[in-house]
Amino acid sequence: MPALTQARLLREWEGAAGQGPVARAVTLAAAMGGHSFDEACALPLGARDALLVGLRAACFRGDLACLADCPGCGEELEVSVPLSDLCPPAGGADGAGEGEVSVGGRLVRFRALTSRDVLAVAPDGATRPDARRRLVGRCVLSVDGEAREDEAHEDDEEDELLAAVAAALPSLDPRADIRLDLTCAACGHAWAAPFDVPAHVWAEVDACARGLLADVHALATAYGWREGDVLALGAARRRYYLEAIGT
Repeated sequence: MPALTQARLLREWEGAAGQGPVARAVTLAAAMGGHSFDEACALPLGARDALLVGLRAACFRGDLACLADCPGCGEELEVSVPLSDLCPPAGGADGAGEGEVSVGGRLVRFRALTSRDVLAVAPDGATRPDARRRLVGRCVLSVDGEAREDEAHEDDEEDELLAAVAAALPSLDPRADIRLDLTCAACGHAWAAPFDVPAHVWAEVDACARGLLADVHALATAYGWREGDVLALGAARRRYYLEAIGT
């Protein structure tokens, strides 16, 4: 894949900025992995998010800083997350391939969720209860060897089947269900907080891109330089010129 230069980061940011959360995550993962959008859409969510963690590591140094609200007392915690905590081992023999679960004596084969599933069911990324049910239904490949369609139907037996598959999905694709073990310093409450990799990576990419554009604007205004000229400067020289114009 091409190097993740600042100019390329800006191009990828520009392409992703007008998209919804899911499509945006796919766009950035595709850029990191050298995939087309459709190829990245077909990746298990954990594989997609692993590419986003790789993008973050390639572009920024240090741990990822975020905030979490304690469910016990409401205190806001500042959390520093090492990138290694966001890269658990891949599930399945081939990294989130297929799994099996027994439900009432019936053998159910299923696969990991993909971005394509989420976009088909909840394009805006808001997986409400009915959408979650349809999402899980798309993962079911067969029941007792009989192939299944994407969509689930409504009955109690189906609900039991889908609940079992939903419970098994994190084991099949653990990288898609990142949780941080946190303890509140104020009240001592401990909990496993879900961590949204795409949202946090995008927040850093967005902040970085806007900072780069601010630098370009300031130096272009002062010296008449083009965007490419500014981005070609090393960090130390750019900082000198910015200080020289009082920015």
